[in-house]
Amino acid sequence: MMGKIVEHFISGLQQDCEKLRLEKEESAADSDARKKQETKLYQLLSELIETERKYVADLEEACSDYSPLIGENRNWNSLDRKKQNKIKRNHSHIQSHSESLRKSLDPEVYESMVSGLEDLRPSRQEIRQMLGNMEDIKDYHKKVLLPKMEEAVGDAKMMRTLFLSEQPNLSRKYGRYCINHTRSSIIIDQNIKFFSLYQFNKGLKLRVDGMLIKPIQRLTRYHMFLSSISKTCKELGFVEASKDFAAACDSILSAASHTNTMMWIGKMENCPLDLSGQGQLLKHGQVLTRSLAGSAKKGRKWSTSSQKPSSCHLFLFQQTVVLCRTSENCEEQNNPHLYYAGHISVNQVRVRDTVGEDQNTFEVHKLEHVKVSVMGEPNTSKSKSDTKSGVIMRLECQSEEDKDDWVRAINNEVKQLRSMAKTLSSQFIMII
Repeated sequence: MMGKIVEHFISGLQQDCEKLRLEKEESAADSDARKKQETKLYQLLSELIETERKYVADLEEACSDYSPLIGENRNWNSLDRKKQNKIKRNHSHIQSHSESLRKSLDPEVYESMVSGLEDLRPSRQEIRQMLGNMEDIKDYHKKVLLPKMEEAVGDAKMMRTLFLSEQPNLSRKYGRYCINHTRSSIIIDQNIKFFSLYQFNKGLKLRVDGMLIKPIQRLTRYHMFLSSISKTCKELGFVEASKDFAAACDSILSAASHTNTMMWIGKMENCPLDLSGQGQLLKHGQVLTRSLAGSAKKGRKWSTSSQKPSSCHLFLFQQTVVLCRTSENCEEQNNPHLYYAGHISVNQVRVRDTVGEDQNTFEVHKLEHVKVSVMGEPNTSKSKSDTKSGVIMRLECQSEEDKDDWVRAINNEVKQLRSMAKTLSSQFIMII
């Protein structure tokens, strides 16, 4: 009897020991897994900062390589000393490489290449349009975003505050860059021989299109980093930190959505405007409209019965209202093809918010004695004269609420511009 009791006791003790051993192994495994997750978090945060530094260096390289094409033969006295030294250093580097290239090639081959390069050179204006606002983006990241990221990298709340506060700047700067991308790509394609020779002559690592695509890719990389960091924090039990990085990620998604819209607008066909110079995009949406050709010029009342409405897209920028006809885009169903139809400067606009009994329609009129492009008329070099009716666009919205939103948005921008003009005028008079 005693032997059975001892045997049962020993058996129970062995089970307890085995249980403790398994718990210890599980604890060790959990500890190893946690260490791996902590290491992953550290690596993600480090890589976020390191890629930002590399991005700034890439932007500086692109500006250093191609900005001299804009500034060559400038009057040195018109530049401040810092810019003079920077351009001189860049020219010194280029001349050094060109000299080594000249020595390595047959003289006739080298002279032929240089001559061909000069013959193919695009204009300064084309180079300026190709680069867009890359210089501004470079300065912004170097002087603002990178220093703030380096300061906030160890604090999730600071990182959240950083991206939330900088979201408007990111949207504005990258939106302007992206709306110019189509125009930039066209300039590169039209001058690809020059840029290929230029790259070879200067010993540049990447083609110009490879450099100019980097800003477009950057917002996507922020999203990848911030979402991964948020997920890792959650797995480690850092709930608040996970929420902070998720909020930062959401702000980046908002900026990326805006830049995607600007990229789509930049593909507009037959547009005579430099869309990147029209200010921030304030509002856009689908409307219905009918051509004003004929009736507007002759001063007759506009009739809805004889004209079939066409689907259009209306864009309100800070400086301009732009109307586009649309057609289906099989590749991107949410982004139809855009065809320029007409525009009017915001400082020339007067809005009529009711048209007869139609509560969903409003009209865009022009101020007296102002030359504008009339929607529905061919795009010519001369602006159309003032018409008797004064109607530039007659637009039907999906609802009265939608119409009221458009009228309010346009009028607010008109008031803001006129207030600014009045302030500037007053200041000018005081100076005189």
